[in-house]
Order: sequence, then C-alpha cells, then structure tokens
Amino acid sequence: MKLRWSLQVLFAIVIIFSAGAHALFAQVSSAGAQLSGTVTDATGAVVARAALTLRDLDTNRTYTATATEAGFYVLPNVTPGRYELKVSYTGFANFTRTGIVLTVGQTATINVTLDVASRGDQIMVDTEAPVIEPTKTEISQVIGTSQIQELPISGRLFTDFALLTPGVATSRTSLGTTFTDFETTQISFAGMRSFSNEITVDGADFVNASSGVQRATPPQESVQEFRVVNNSFGSEYGRAMGGIVNIVTKGGTNQLHGSIYDYLQNNKANSRSLLQPAPLPYALRQNQFGGTLGGGGARNLLPTRRISLITSRSSTRPRR
Repeated sequence: MKLRWSLQVLFAIVIIFSAGAHALFAQVSSAGAQLSGTVTDATGAVVARAALTLRDLDTNRTYTATATEAGFYVLPNVTPGRYELKVSYTGFANFTRTGIVLTVGQTATINVTLDVASRGDQIMVDTEAPVIEPTKTEISQVIGTSQIQELPISGRLFTDFALLTPGVATSRTSLGTTFTDFETTQISFAGMRSFSNEITVDGADFVNASSGVQRATPPQESVQEFRVVNNSFGSEYGRAMGGIVNIVTKGGTNQLHGSIYDYLQNNKANSRSLLQPAPLPYALRQNQFGGTLGGGGARNLLPTRRISLITSRSSTRPRR
C-alpha cells in the first residue's frame, strides 16, 4: 500500500514537471538574477578552472560553477536574495565574499582576485555595497521589500509603487481597454497604453488575454520585490511595446516564519473626501486582512536540495 502511494506521488510529480518544463526554463531567466565575473591572481593573470560556490544565506541553497580557461565564470538563474560567494583553487588562499544582494532581473558582475596561499590564509570580504551591472543598457528601477512594506499606500496595491519610477503614470482606462478592474492599477510607460506592457510574476506571463492588462494583483505580503523596466530591455522579456513590471514572490526559508495584518480604513480615522463635504453623509469602513506562513519542507524529497515553501492569504471586506 505504501509502495503504491509512493509510485502515485512520483508519477504525479513527473507529469507536472514534464508539462511545465519548457515554460519553466523559458521563464526563469527573467525572474532570477545572474552573477558573472573573472577570476585573476594578484598580477592580473587569469586563474583557469577555479571552483566557485554561491550560497543563499536564507535557505542554504548553493549554486556552483567552474571558471573557464579564460578565467570567466557565470552563475545564471539565481533566485533573488542575500548570498555568500566562495572561490578556491590549488595554491591560492580561499576567497570568501559576503553581503552580496542580488535582485530580480539583475545581471551582476563580481571580479575575484586570489592571493598565493601562505600557511592556510583565507581572504574574507564583508560588504553590502551593490554589485555593478556593466553589461546592461536598460533603464530600470527595483522596488525592494523595505519599500513595499514601509511606504504608505491606499488599497494595498503594491504595483502603485511603479508610479515612483520616472516616465511611469496611471493609464486612463478608456484609452487602454474597455474592461475596468478595480483590483489592478493600469500603468502607462511614456504615454503608451496599458495593454502595451508586460507583467510577469516569477517569470510567468500575468496579462489577461481578454483585456490585455494585468490580472488581479497578488497579495502585497507575498511579494519580495519587483523591477520596473522603462525601455531598452533585453530579448528575454519580449512582447512588450511599453514597459515591463517583473515581480518575484517570497520563498520559504529554513526557519518557520509568518505574518498577520489588518489594514483598516474607517471614517473615524480617515479624513473626509473633498468630493463629500459636510453635511453630506460620509461612511467608510473597510478591512483588508490576511497573513503568510513559510518555512522549510520536503527535506528528503531530493538528495541535494531542500525545498522551501511559503503561502499567503488576503481578503477585503467592506462594511456598511
């Protein structure tokens, strides 16, 4: 009985991964980040075949690579987050750099210089300085977790933060589409219509095929960060004539964690609208509440990977 159940679960996993494999490989490049650079010694000569390990500080997931004969390395499709980079090669001191922060859609460059080993020396670099992107020409801005959580916003539509980016404004519904969706914010890049944009969530297309605009906005608590790309974006995005909003959701960590919130709007605390001056009746009672729960799971599902999960729930309830 136990064997049959295990085979059924394995078969279901194979079917799911087989059906979505093509889409996942096509989507991951825009949802993740990429780290590359050159490994050299103190004289500037390249160090070929050096071993590199990039470790996620929140989940302990690792990405590995080996430098080419020209000393070049690349770590593609890296999940946005905080990382530690280790580089080693025979005859040289081990190199470790912490405080690396990679964001969604970023193409970062970190060049590594190794020193000759002397009695087990080890080079440690601890910095929070942002890594550079010398290979990109796009004009973009990342809206991070701290901005999403701390900036005040009415209605908890986090995509409104895209309006902080130069050249981005609210799109007029009558010019963009005949459909009106009050759960989304239609935005315009440099005067383009809203259905000229591309909205992605974790690399998947998030545009409504009927209206041409984005689908219902994910709960704000479930979003880690998003990148707003104005123009000159790469071919990995495609489709858009206006701009790109590239959203990445939160993932679980090795520690159980969560949050509970209740966003309250009430006429006792909110000021009266200019369109409803006294003595016109004015009533406002709305609760937006929800929570998240995340943590590590499925430790033994794969021999070299630990799967981390997070779930989110949000609801809006107007009162009269």
